Amino acid sequence: MKIFFLVFLLFAFVNTSSSQTTTDVNALQRLADEQKYLSEQQRQEVIEYTQNRSMPIRFERDGVVFEMQYIDENGRPQYLITNNSNSAKTIATNEVYAGGSAGLSLDGSGVVVRQWDAGSVLLTHQELGGRVANLNSVANHYHSTHVAGTIMAAGVVSAAKGMAFAADLRTFDWNFNESEMASEAILGAQVSNHSYSYLRGWQVLRDTAIWWGDTTISKLEDYKFGFYEAHARLWDEVAFYGPYHLIVKSAGNDRGNSGDGSYPPDGPYDCIPQMGTAKNILTVGAVYDIVGGYTQPSDVVMTGFSSWGPADDGRIKPDIVANGVGLYSTGKDSVDHYLSLTGTSMAAPSVTGSLALLIQHYENLNGVGSKMRAATLKALIIHTADEAGSNDGPDYEFGWGLMNTLHAIEKISEDTLADVLLEHVLLEGESYSRTITTTGTDSIKVTLVWTDYPGNPLPPQLDPIDPMLINDLDLKVTQGSTVYYPWKLDRDNPSSAATRASENNVDNVEVVSIANPSNSTTYTITVDYDSTLYNGSQAFSLIISGNIENAVAPVADFFATNTNLGLNEEVELHDASANIPTSWCWSISPATINYLNGTDSSSQNPLLEFLATGDYSITLSDTNAYGYDTKVRTDYITVNDQMAYCHASGGGNEHISGVEMGRILNTGTAADGYTDYSTLYTDIERDSSEQIIVNCGVFYPSDDIGIWIDWNHDSDFDDVGENVVCGVNNGSQGTYNFTIPSDALLGNTLMRIRIKRGNSDCGSPCSITTYGEVEDYSIKVVASTIWTAAVSSDWTNPLNWTNGLPDSNYNVTIPSFPTDGVFPEIGLNFQHSCNQLTLEPGALLTVKGSLDVMK
Repeated sequence: MKIFFLVFLLFAFVNTSSSQTTTDVNALQRLADEQKYLSEQQRQEVIEYTQNRSMPIRFERDGVVFEMQYIDENGRPQYLITNNSNSAKTIATNEVYAGGSAGLSLDGSGVVVRQWDAGSVLLTHQELGGRVANLNSVANHYHSTHVAGTIMAAGVVSAAKGMAFAADLRTFDWNFNESEMASEAILGAQVSNHSYSYLRGWQVLRDTAIWWGDTTISKLEDYKFGFYEAHARLWDEVAFYGPYHLIVKSAGNDRGNSGDGSYPPDGPYDCIPQMGTAKNILTVGAVYDIVGGYTQPSDVVMTGFSSWGPADDGRIKPDIVANGVGLYSTGKDSVDHYLSLTGTSMAAPSVTGSLALLIQHYENLNGVGSKMRAATLKALIIHTADEAGSNDGPDYEFGWGLMNTLHAIEKISEDTLADVLLEHVLLEGESYSRTITTTGTDSIKVTLVWTDYPGNPLPPQLDPIDPMLINDLDLKVTQGSTVYYPWKLDRDNPSSAATRASENNVDNVEVVSIANPSNSTTYTITVDYDSTLYNGSQAFSLIISGNIENAVAPVADFFATNTNLGLNEEVELHDASANIPTSWCWSISPATINYLNGTDSSSQNPLLEFLATGDYSITLSDTNAYGYDTKVRTDYITVNDQMAYCHASGGGNEHISGVEMGRILNTGTAADGYTDYSTLYTDIERDSSEQIIVNCGVFYPSDDIGIWIDWNHDSDFDDVGENVVCGVNNGSQGTYNFTIPSDALLGNTLMRIRIKRGNSDCGSPCSITTYGEVEDYSIKVVASTIWTAAVSSDWTNPLNWTNGLPDSNYNVTIPSFPTDGVFPEIGLNFQHSCNQLTLEPGALLTVKGSLDVMK
């Protein structure tokens, strides 16, 4: 609070960068390191497992590749398999080539696609022309080479022409895929293809069908069908921390697989293997080719193998469908080898290659280096898909329909004239709204997509209904008292038609459709949220279609790529105004900033650095031919001193479920390996005793715990006395006491808590462990001082205090009976601060100037 005249000041400490609008390099590097370490451990376990049983790690049956990845908690081997069973016109990609109806000449030039698959690609194939780089030293494989050709074959043989026939490709085998995906996101990956899944349900081996489900969980269904587990979360993490990287995943070929009758056949619904249930990826099903191109929903014919949704919580999967039958593409046996393959493995690269064309077109229109968020790219595909299935709207068979590359390209072009493709950030306590006025009666369609924070996997069980959604945004369109809600499906009645009578609280894709809007009528689009927003914000993408009036004044809005940052750290302000403004004027208060990279206050998206700590208010005024508008965000950006600490994490299983210490009350936390809770803080006082309670979600009696606090603010935990708690083989959870040193530096610092699998010590604050978790919190070390009035009533005289003149790091007490009954006074034009102020009964304080009380 601020005594008398001044405003309340909010204490803030460590940067909590948004990972939704910029690539979070630190988080991705941490993820890459963790997964590399974990994959190495799992690989060693696989080697020992197979050697002891004289089993191969990798083998091939009937054209399908199997490779053991890890041994699960029940001692069962888990395999990755390729998703082949044995286009361009089907999804209208050919219309954006030279000579197509779009009047464009897109070919994927300048776009680098990523591919993870069963092996390497034949680099010397005549279709690939030196445009492929194999990043792993593994053998060439026909499946990998075929997928690569589907994405980007040059068309030496016209029937084998890839979707993006001039694109480049970086390829990896599927081992260590999560680690490599994170590393490639750091390098700027925008789209990647993954035509493989974990082995689930029924699969034929050596002419015998074997069921791969876990009978300890269910004998009715392989419980990992539709189940959001650790691998799905990992893919969501890569997408969340790399928000410009769209992961394209084949849905799987499990539907209809069966055996000897000892267990039910797979499907028809709920048969997508676990990775395909990730929220932030694009999951692709397979349909038959449409040689003449799409004209009506009945043209889209479902294959007999493509896996159907839903995800266990009812989310719509697959997201989209494409041709997956008889695709003719490159083979590995020679420079001119070709073959035809079938499967969702073939549908996914058709989509991936087409996405490269969208990326190219967007950059052509918006300038070199311009990128869409992955959520925007996904929204475009869903928004412009052709209807498929027997009912309007989405379903669990075709998802949102058949991809239409031409319509997606046209929507990108339309955005330059009509502002129909929006990227925004919703802040805690805010909602987003935009009004549109119709100029005809063509249908209105609004699509909302956001890259959600990774979900919290549940313990193994069959079909849990618990939503994996973290930030629950809601889209609606209103006209007067009429509310139009988004489509949604019922997981318990998966064949039923989609409805739109209420909010959708499970999907991070929402679509509102109005078939017959009134002419010259105003509709309001609203995006808000339920409950709270994790991390205080959520980026989202919005696509709009319809006959919409464009001759209107702008509606000013903006967001920053980061709102909590350090001194001299760069941040970009993004114009998010509606109705295409043509000029911009930015004002930052206080003005202790520099504009960078040639930008200035009139740039649409200026790049800034902040030269002083504090809170900054941002104002944007923008104009077009029809008027102007202004948006103000008060105290929008907070700049702090930054400290960089070593990286540490755990590998899951054992995890911290709650921490209680002073004002820190953090309960119900998930098994995340590492979580930065440094926005949570508490005060602790020099030379006093403090208590901390740590609870664990999963733990063992032999587990260890270590707690460290950086007392001297040197950005490490190596100094004497900084390991404040060390519990070895004590089960890790419990109540612990420690003493704050009398010489601890005052002010803000970091506390690190680690639990891990039992060993001979409490571990290092900077290591990566296979099991356990690490959490960071902020600490403010304060001192206390008492008013004595030893000299006078002057607050500013240090001799009037027991511990010197207080500042924002001191807890101040004014006693009931100071010396001679003299109480303190802050004179006119004097400004002081303290951390906490206590007035004992009868005590007085006279403030003629001002006093900041931080707490």
